[in-house]
Amino acid sequence: ILLYHFNKRYLDYALQSFRARLLQVQGKRFFEELDRDGDGQVTLEDLEVAMRKRRLPRRYARDLLRRTRSNRFSKSIGWKQFLSLMEQKEATILRAYTTLCLSKSGTLHKNQIVESLKGAGLPANEDNAAAMLRYLNADSEGSISYSHFRSFMLLLPSERLEDDPRNIWFEAATLVAVPPPVEISAGNVLKSALAGGLASALSTSMLHPIDTMKTRVQASTLSFPELIAKLPQIGIQGLYRGSIPAILGQFSSHGLRTGIFEASKLILVRVAPTLPEIQVQSLASFCSTILGTAVRIPCEVLKQRLQAGIFDNVGEAIVGTMQKDGLKGFFRGTGATLCREVPFYVAGMCLYGEAKKAAQHVLSRELEPWETIAVGALSGGLAAVVTTPFDVMKTRMMTAPPGTPVSMQLIVFSILRNEGPLGLFKGAIPRFFWIAPLGAMNFAGYELAKKAMIEAEKETADSLQEKKNMVGSRG
Repeated sequence: ILLYHFNKRYLDYALQSFRARLLQVQGKRFFEELDRDGDGQVTLEDLEVAMRKRRLPRRYARDLLRRTRSNRFSKSIGWKQFLSLMEQKEATILRAYTTLCLSKSGTLHKNQIVESLKGAGLPANEDNAAAMLRYLNADSEGSISYSHFRSFMLLLPSERLEDDPRNIWFEAATLVAVPPPVEISAGNVLKSALAGGLASALSTSMLHPIDTMKTRVQASTLSFPELIAKLPQIGIQGLYRGSIPAILGQFSSHGLRTGIFEASKLILVRVAPTLPEIQVQSLASFCSTILGTAVRIPCEVLKQRLQAGIFDNVGEAIVGTMQKDGLKGFFRGTGATLCREVPFYVAGMCLYGEAKKAAQHVLSRELEPWETIAVGALSGGLAAVVTTPFDVMKTRMMTAPPGTPVSMQLIVFSILRNEGPLGLFKGAIPRFFWIAPLGAMNFAGYELAKKAMIEAEKETADSLQEKKNMVGSRG
């Protein structure tokens, strides 16, 4: 009996050693495939070629090199670092492989792939199964072994290994995107809100003088050239009147709006996965804009009354509005504001998203930061011109003498009677030049700020990983 147990343990050990050696040999073969010039070092260019061959995002090459290299300054990885990567990911990849519908021999044929697709709720047909076999270079018998699967999974970032392997493989092989499972992270929503609030507050502080000029044109009978002539009298201090409530209002409302926008998109993707992306963006923009604007309206009332010269400072504006109009005075022009904001943000976000996609399609690459900003500026400026009539009505209502009853209908009739249809577009030019940079920073700046936060997190994680690799190599 003792001899039996000894032989069994020895046999198990021998099998495990043989399996580990086989996997190492297969891994070495894959490393040599990546190393195109055979110098024992895999460079970023080698990895980019491998990603392009497998139709994987180019950024995966940079991510793999950054996480695997021995130090921050190394531009390539050797077999020792690649072996370390294999050992780190082995358990996760093996666990993912065993979730597939394997044959008795532990391989995947066309039938097993079809069954795996059915289990994942993906289009399960022989064409897709054949595409997935071809993608992983199936052997002469038309089957996929663990070695084929592991070579593919090794190229993926660590965070993608946690996704369903059927989705990853299907998406790469068929070029049909599979939406990842949605998890609403409070941290991500807060980051979105902070990025949106900071981008909006910064752009508002820089462009407040143009907003003041627009308000003065819309609130009076002055034309834009006449106002330009009066700029020396107004002065820099006059152009920055109302900047404090403007910045605070934009930070709070835009931060809330972008946070709710991201959360709404995640919820809609989960609740209604068949909705086209443009409809998801429109509905998310609608919900987030209504709530964000409700927060900003009191600040907007104070800002415009200061800009129009009705009050001299914020304290006087708060007291004066409360005494003459009561609490409802802080929400004067709410209807006109919503009629302006909802179409503006819905149109602006959709226009920005579609314009960015079109630019990426034409250029066949990701947009550079300056290109993203240009798309955001153009989208914001065009949406601003279209919604100028509601902006004029809002300004007239908010800057009407305190205590005077006003409504959207009265304002519209008054403008049409005294100034004609073009009166509804007063201030369209300064509004375009004010909103275009705001659009660049609010639409594009928010996205770039959010990416910067995510990249900073990745850099921290990479730095920790590199330290671990250095400690491991010393050991």
